[in-house]
Amino acid sequence: MKRSVFLSFIFLGMLVISITLEAQENQTLYYMGLPQSRLMNPALQSSCGFYLGLPGVSSVYFNYSNNSFSPDDFIFKGTGEYADSLITILHPSYDIDDFLDKFPGRIYISPEAHVQLFALGFRGGDTYFTFDITEKANFFLSLPKDFMTLAFHGNSAFVGGTADFSDLTFDMTEYRQYGMSLSKKINKNLSFGAKGKLLFGKANLSLKNADLGITIDEENTFVHTLHSDISLNVSAPITVTTDSAGFIEDFDIKEDMDTDEGIIDFILNTGNMGFAVDLGAVYNIADYFTLSASVVDLGYINWKQDVYNFVSKGTYNFEGIDTSPEFDVTDNRDLGDVAEAMLDSIADIFKPLSQEEAYITMLPTKIYLGGTFNVSEKLCLGLLSRSQIYKGKIQQALTVSANTNLGNALMTSVSYTMSNNSYNNLGVGLSFRGGPFQFYFVSDHIPVTFNKIQFEDNGDVTSFPFPTNLKRINIRFGLNIVFGCNPKRFKDKPLVL
Repeated sequence: MKRSVFLSFIFLGMLVISITLEAQENQTLYYMGLPQSRLMNPALQSSCGFYLGLPGVSSVYFNYSNNSFSPDDFIFKGTGEYADSLITILHPSYDIDDFLDKFPGRIYISPEAHVQLFALGFRGGDTYFTFDITEKANFFLSLPKDFMTLAFHGNSAFVGGTADFSDLTFDMTEYRQYGMSLSKKINKNLSFGAKGKLLFGKANLSLKNADLGITIDEENTFVHTLHSDISLNVSAPITVTTDSAGFIEDFDIKEDMDTDEGIIDFILNTGNMGFAVDLGAVYNIADYFTLSASVVDLGYINWKQDVYNFVSKGTYNFEGIDTSPEFDVTDNRDLGDVAEAMLDSIADIFKPLSQEEAYITMLPTKIYLGGTFNVSEKLCLGLLSRSQIYKGKIQQALTVSANTNLGNALMTSVSYTMSNNSYNNLGVGLSFRGGPFQFYFVSDHIPVTFNKIQFEDNGDVTSFPFPTNLKRINIRFGLNIVFGCNPKRFKDKPLVL
């Protein structure tokens, strides 16, 4: 944090992408009649009268999505003399502008991971009750295209203009959720559901960006004007050392995090409390048509424990590095000394001011709108729209699916999803039950095309396939213990057959 700290904020956010896992449920899951379908609409009732989810077994979920690139945008077959080889975007035969032209103005990246620690649900007449505990880690990044252009073309693309990074934002959150829901069948056509959630935040890193950019002088491309108005809120087990003016000198992980007691205190932390609600409804228009709607994760977390607020605001004119001392025998400074003096000048303006004020973060809110057409007693066709709203950004997805239920012993789903400028998302869902054990696997994207990468070492060739055109990956799998899954025992039929 000693040098050019405001740029460190950006690099820290990029690093978090590689080590954390963020926000949307499997679209295919919605119409499968599983207990986990209620995660997307609390009005949906499980087709089994009772279910139990064991720690770390009932539901494990991972999702990664972006709206801009896939593996085959980075590694692909070359052209001309390289037509029989795989090349990367850095190959001299490739025009990097072809790569940059694929990016929209804003690049969204959002990985996440959820592990259900416990779940319980049961039916009482026309009402279904559930309780669950889930550990969640979410991440959201919005990256401006100018960031990528500057990285590959340098300042030449912005001479006489500004590289605008004001769309740069990110948020990383880890928290535990305790949820309790109730679904009530009002009459034979209408069901309502609601879920209350008590949240306990473990760690958070949240960037607010009012202004960030670099302006390049038109007459002298060595003259840059850096300007920022950004703030970074952090709640984590760290210690920050500041000077008498409140500026940061150093930070480190808390010493007790090296002990078992410190780790347990972090895991069981209840100092950052929040609340959220899910609301949903299902309406049967006729025997063959059903409409549904829900709002999920409408809530917030109030961060009070181990809180730090970093602010970076200022302007700095940078006219390049004078390398002449490196070649002047009478000047005792070397290039490193000159660069260090320049970085010190930047730090004087962009030093982040540390505070310790509580702050609030909102959850990524999802809105689901769906409808089904029951082709027969065992087959229905489904349509589902999802809109995720977070920090003023909207991510859209639309899924069509065909779903079967053979006596709740075997349930299958095949789906197609359009999401994040990706149109090749073929998904599958499978659930089978043997006695009280119900195993399921759901994914919205099953890779169907692959390239082969080969490595040669001392004459030995090793190859492995990797998926192409892949902007989304999400899987959910688990094992439920279920009872009372014979639909004939209940007067009310399952919402989806």
